[in-house]
Amino acid sequence: MKLFLSGGGSGSDSIHLDQKYIQALNSNKPVLYIPIAIDTQRHPYQECLKWIRGQFQPLGFDNFIMWTENELRGKNLKDFEQFGGIYIGGGNTFKLLKELKEFGTFEILKNLAQKDVPIYGGSAGAIILARTIIPALSADSNDVKITDFSALDLLRGYDIWCHYKDVMDEKIYKYTSEHNLKKIISIPESAGLYVTENTIEAVGPSEIFVFMSGVKRNVRPSKNI
Repeated sequence: MKLFLSGGGSGSDSIHLDQKYIQALNSNKPVLYIPIAIDTQRHPYQECLKWIRGQFQPLGFDNFIMWTENELRGKNLKDFEQFGGIYIGGGNTFKLLKELKEFGTFEILKNLAQKDVPIYGGSAGAIILARTIIPALSADSNDVKITDFSALDLLRGYDIWCHYKDVMDEKIYKYTSEHNLKKIISIPESAGLYVTENTIEAVGPSEIFVFMSGVKRNVRPSKNI
């Protein structure tokens, strides 16, 4: 398993994680970009594709193919074998989870993770890799009215809180209590996680924070949780 979770930053904020992701890719294959969480009224899909290519081009990689709702519907695992990696963009976490489950992409992503295909999740794309998407209730609107918040659960039972700032601690403790969240990894925009079968590593430049049993602890870059 090779998972890359971004706290939601871009450019210099995520450069350490982006570089690590590129190193894990099969450079002979394109990366599948899934931007379906985004608000297309504010950010049309072609603008998103231009953004991600611009994000990675300075690092020597820009071979992205974008699939949106129309392309994802009806696809099976074999259709994904052409890609050397997956990048799931940010936006509304509830819309993202609902559509990935409806399209069958949810189970495919689980399978790809088990096959060590590098999967990168930014913000909402990171949250769906965790146990649930309950932390997204703090920022996203559940306009699609889903009631099952269970996500891919690839992080050993952790939930993910993105765009983290110190001022959010009280809210995190409140969610921990109200929603019975056992353990949360909070990721600032200038940090990320690299997850394998055996390790969850903090990736810089900033540290990440773990909330568990009413205690907050920091994990410095390059250290394991």
